Amino acid sequence: MTFQPIAGGRAFAIDNEHGPYGWLTPAIAAIANHDQDFAMRILTLRRSELHFIGLCVALMGDKALDDLHLNTFARAYCVMARKTLISAFSSVDVDGAIVKLVPKLAGAPWRACSYRRLVDLFAETAARKVLRHLPMITRRHVLTLGRLPVAFRTSGVLKVIATPQDLGQLLFAIEIVRRVRTDLDDRQILASLENVKPRGVRTWVMNHYEQVPFPPAPTEALIRDGADILRPLTGYADLKRAALEFKNCIRTYLWGVLSGESYFYRYAPCRGQKAVAIVELRKVPVIGWVVHEALGPDNDAISSANRAIILSAFADEGIGAAPQAINPKGPWFELGGYYD
Repeated sequence: MTFQPIAGGRAFAIDNEHGPYGWLTPAIAAIANHDQDFAMRILTLRRSELHFIGLCVALMGDKALDDLHLNTFARAYCVMARKTLISAFSSVDVDGAIVKLVPKLAGAPWRACSYRRLVDLFAETAARKVLRHLPMITRRHVLTLGRLPVAFRTSGVLKVIATPQDLGQLLFAIEIVRRVRTDLDDRQILASLENVKPRGVRTWVMNHYEQVPFPPAPTEALIRDGADILRPLTGYADLKRAALEFKNCIRTYLWGVLSGESYFYRYAPCRGQKAVAIVELRKVPVIGWVVHEALGPDNDAISSANRAIILSAFADEGIGAAPQAINPKGPWFELGGYYD
């Protein structure tokens, strides 16, 4: 421990390693040694004042280790306007308006890197807007905003994040949605995210999967006698309606469609008649699309006549039934009539 003189012949004790203000102790001691009024209240400094000193020292960088620079700062501390002070002693460019945030900084003095992150965020338009509107700014706010993609630094997104664990999940979710919703830009994705409640991110992702445009169908609607007897299901809404109509689990095959492995068609023999089957095409290496399955409501079998019509219609488009190409160890599929 060392002692340095201050006005009036008094001395202030400085313990640079274990002082009452941690890494800020040298700076606070230097100010006390140059201002007696500050020294008198050194153990009762307000939180906002401690944060301001921490911000100043953090922005000094390596110069904070230079006694001459630190003492020059200490002499200027009580006579120079804060906005001017922070700009004059910072080793990086900083907008002096950041001092308006200092009264809102929460908790004990932060680590130097947290103050530097705050300055970086304040230089970015979207983050600055959020910081100015927050009633209180915590280190977690700074960390969270810093890790969010720039386009997602909004107050609405912050509300979705209830815990630190939520942040990691949300970052992953944003990346997933960005990849699957190539039809949307970040502004549109953000608009949907800001309406999500905490713990609702998983549902948000699933909703986007359900709205992903399907790949092009292997064929357009297949027409017989002027009626489109086989119509491709080209969106999740179609799968959902078919699942309700046929009482099956077709909606769970969304992933297969999006990955290009499967495609589904609704079969109705005549215009205006009730549909009698859902047909699944599978994509097989080398061969391409094949008719994999055709089932009625409750996954019941359909008539031989309808199976023959389905296979014939697809065969006209160059799509056959090659079941063993899908599973060489499996049996021939019961599509009947096509190989007779």
